Amino acid sequence: MKKYWFIWMVFIVAAFSAQAQNASALLDHNEIKIGEQTSIELTLRFPAAEKSIMMPALQDTITKFVELIEVSNIDTTFDEDDITTKIFTQKITITSWDSGMHVIPPFKFVLGNDTLLSEPLLLTVNTIPIKADQDIKDIKDIMEVPFSLLDWILAHKLPIGLTLLVIILIIAGIILYRRYLNKPKSEEKAFVPKEAADIVANRKLDELKNKKLWQKGDVKEYYSELSYILREYIENRFQLRALELTTDETIALAQGVSEIEKREKSKLEQILILADMAKFAKQQPIATENEEALKNAYLFIEQTALKVIAEEGETEENPKDLTTKAESENA
Repeated sequence: MKKYWFIWMVFIVAAFSAQAQNASALLDHNEIKIGEQTSIELTLRFPAAEKSIMMPALQDTITKFVELIEVSNIDTTFDEDDITTKIFTQKITITSWDSGMHVIPPFKFVLGNDTLLSEPLLLTVNTIPIKADQDIKDIKDIMEVPFSLLDWILAHKLPIGLTLLVIILIIAGIILYRRYLNKPKSEEKAFVPKEAADIVANRKLDELKNKKLWQKGDVKEYYSELSYILREYIENRFQLRALELTTDETIALAQGVSEIEKREKSKLEQILILADMAKFAKQQPIATENEEALKNAYLFIEQTALKVIAEEGETEENPKDLTTKAESENA
């Protein structure tokens, strides 16, 4: 009697253990058309205390004729009647492009040291029925895509770019031609030399002499004009910025000009210093000093004036005469 009781207990435990853990695979639709999709729901029931669980390892294809499209996440729940039983659920989406009956092999689940297999499945894939007298048509009508300027430009970017480049080069060529190559030739004008610096200075000294400023008591005005005439002459004759410089700076620059003799440099220095004293120190030079300053100015200009050397067979002409001659010829 005890022997039978033991066998009965082993049978009950085995049946309970088999019921506590099982694996299954269920097809949503057993029959589809070519290219249609269906899903397989994988379910694993196991004791909640079990820690080592492995769901089936899925590849891109399940079989040669069945492709895997999408795999969902694993959903975890507990049995409503037995909270000690945990349930894993996972859904996979499949399709097939070959008609016929395709066998989906069992899915392998690993639970601790045990391996569970689901039942194999059978998927029937049908072709689209075509009547013998019916024309062959596409699966779907051709969709008309609306015109897009951006897409058209991107599709023809090479010819458009070359066209724009040619247009830019043509415009640039026209601009260059009008600005430089087609520029009208300027008429050659007769050169009329400017009035010589010494002539201008001498004329202004004559005007200053005729004003008789210092004789009227305008000593400061007299020396201001005298200083300006000499500075202007130096600037025009030697290209020195004498009008913008102080007396000391003007004298220093004149010292470095080799065309001015030492004696003339001394005369220039005396005139400019005397002029500063009369203008700023309110010193009243005597009559002889005023006359001497004007005389030295004439001599300085005479000794430093630009000399015109006539060519052989010609006579030396005054620069003023050359100016007059050029103007008359131009007229």
